[in-house]
Parts: sequence; C-alpha cells; structure tokens
Amino acid sequence: MAGELQLTPVNRFCYLGSYLSNTISVDIDVNSRLAKAGDAFGKLQRRLWGEHSVALLTKIAVYQAVVLSTLLYWCESWVLYRHSVRRLDESTCDACAKQPVSNGKTEC
Repeated sequence: MAGELQLTPVNRFCYLGSYLSNTISVDIDVNSRLAKAGDAFGKLQRRLWGEHSVALLTKIAVYQAVVLSTLLYWCESWVLYRHSVRRLDESTCDACAKQPVSNGKTEC
C-alpha cells in the first residue's frame, strides 16, 4: 500500500533499462542487453564497421565504448550461470567475427 493506492505485485519489471525480477534468474535481462547491444552494433554497420578509412584501433575503441558498455550495463548485479556466460561469450565472439582484421581474416 502506498498512501491509499493498492500496489499490485509483479514477477518482473523494467527499471532504468534493466529487468528486475522476483527470482535470481537474469535471463530476461541478459536477453534484453544482448538485443540492445546488437542494435547498437548494427547501427554502426554502415557508418563505422563498413568504413575502410577508419583505423582498426578506432573501431575497437568504439566497440568497447558503445557496444560492450551497452551489453554490460548494470551487469555487476547479475548472478550468472554457465548458460548465461556462454551466451554472452558467444555474442561478443559473433560480433568480433563479423569484422575483418587487417590481414583479411577474422579473429575473436
């Protein structure tokens, strides 16, 4: 009860872009963060990743500043299990593998 307003209990809700739930599972938040980081990565496709005149170190710095910070926002509150860690590792390797390195090969 908040004043005269009856509050309804919920299983999860979004607060400041992250999902809080009544369980210790962070799967919903991890999925949300993966989608947001993927969107951020995709929005930079034409302007940065596909631009050959931009140095690799600049691309790496932007990836760390934009994509990884979006992915890992509020991650210090996560209790991760192996499947969540695996999904996070795979997503960062997938993003890295899409970008050619200067020798023409891809690395992760």
